[in-house]
Amino acid sequence: MISQLKHPFFVIIGPSGSGKTKVAEAVFPSDYKVISHTTRPIRNDEKNGVDYYFETKEQFEKLLNDGALAEYDTYHGNQYGVGIEELIQKTSNHYAYDVLTFQGFQEIEKQFGYMVIPIFLDVSKKNVLSRLQSRQDDAEILKQRGELYDQDSYNINKVIAYSNHYIIDGNQSFEKVVRDVKQTVNEVVEKS
Repeated sequence: MISQLKHPFFVIIGPSGSGKTKVAEAVFPSDYKVISHTTRPIRNDEKNGVDYYFETKEQFEKLLNDGALAEYDTYHGNQYGVGIEELIQKTSNHYAYDVLTFQGFQEIEKQFGYMVIPIFLDVSKKNVLSRLQSRQDDAEILKQRGELYDQDSYNINKVIAYSNHYIIDGNQSFEKVVRDVKQTVNEVVEKS
């Protein structure tokens, strides 16, 4: 382990289309987010240093070579990674969060241990596909996301192996999911 985190780091995990990002944004204060690095192009509604640290491929490669990332992955041809310095800094005065893949959670948990708390949103494939159809019109993307769901949903079995895990029923109304995640966060923060 590199350094002990002073406060919990919540990792929101779930299948693509499960609503992870919207739930996280409704539960956590925006300045509690651990901002990831990415080589993905910035979108019109995004801000550098708020949504992501947008990097060139060369800048991202330097972060990798310098050992500055706690975890990293490639998704749809773009690289993503969580900076160690950012993670330690964001958890120095209060808890923090990020929305990551299960593999991203695993890598960070290996380095920082029990203070890394996985919260898995368990959503049925039917609900995920319905949500994706409402925001995507490309049949090929929907097909890819459906296949990705099968991989992502299997991770619930892996999350359960961690003693400090939480599983939230993501098939409930958005408000109920947000309430359940807030309750989980409050319980963990009170214990730590």
